[in-house]
Amino acid sequence: MPHSRRAAFTLIELLVVIAIIAILIGLLLPAVQKVREAAARAKCQNNLKQLGIGCHAYEGVRGSFPIGQELRAGSTTTRTTFFIELLPFIEQSAVHARWDFNNPANNTNAVAANSLAATMVPNFVCPSDVFAENPFNLPATGATFSPAQTASGNPFGGFYSGTSYAGNYGTGGYYTSFSVFPVRPNGMLFMTGPGAELRMPGGSLFATSGNHQNLAPVRFAAVTDGLSNTLLMGERNHRDPDFDAWTTANSGLRMYQVSVWAWAGGRKGAAMLFCSAAVNINTTARTLNPSSPTTPNIQNQDRRFNAWGSNHTGGVNFVLGDGSVRFVRDGIPSQTLALLSQRDDNQPLPADAY
Repeated sequence: MPHSRRAAFTLIELLVVIAIIAILIGLLLPAVQKVREAAARAKCQNNLKQLGIGCHAYEGVRGSFPIGQELRAGSTTTRTTFFIELLPFIEQSAVHARWDFNNPANNTNAVAANSLAATMVPNFVCPSDVFAENPFNLPATGATFSPAQTASGNPFGGFYSGTSYAGNYGTGGYYTSFSVFPVRPNGMLFMTGPGAELRMPGGSLFATSGNHQNLAPVRFAAVTDGLSNTLLMGERNHRDPDFDAWTTANSGLRMYQVSVWAWAGGRKGAAMLFCSAAVNINTTARTLNPSSPTTPNIQNQDRRFNAWGSNHTGGVNFVLGDGSVRFVRDGIPSQTLALLSQRDDNQPLPADAY
């Protein structure tokens, strides 16, 4: 009985099948990436929503929003930050209960597992954000310019956890090492403390910086522009290879290390904890200096610290003072961003603000 022979695929047929599979994969991958990014964006929005709810719960107990950063007298260390203050209101009471508000050295450690400041808080990190490592070791730093600058660094080296979010500092920010404060703290969260060096001492290094001594926290009634018209917190983008390429000549920090929610040092908290309308959304080292983006420039470094930003396509997530979450587009005019960043400028927002 003759044996039947099964016809085999020809080389051309095989190549056609491979080409079809490649085309299908090419069509499928962007769809998968879009679904993944949509999920990351939704998770990010939920994180900010929870932080907004936490702020309102805090206000219900304390009668105001938390202070952004409270410095001790002498301005050399931080007593607390708004992230730390929110811990009990975002289901992190155990971390808050262990926090040492009197000695920051007890909150960090050279071993990540033993460092309270290295605690990974889920609501503090956006899935789309880029950290080379998190938590990370932040070396101790001190004064680099003059006695007036002794509060710039952080004397408490050890492991810290980074955050994807920042508080609204208004229209000012961390411009350069010699202009740390804005003209006035017109955002929702800001730096203050009991030290005399936070006053505006005429003729000194910070003569144009405004008064940050013993400022009261922001109450709802102080937001005369309306809670729904004022940014409370938002995202910052840590992906900036040009910044990382030259920053060792300045602060020594990589971009992913700029956002320590448990910052224990001094005035560099204006870079670590806040963003502002001082620069446009998604400003990078390259956009600050297109002709030579990798050339070390301490002014551009400090301006970069101010920038809101994200890895979401087209814009940045924010939570407003009323607890609502909005997606603000990349190309928002700087004037509109400034209006959204101030709580009491009494100017109307344009119809296309969001």
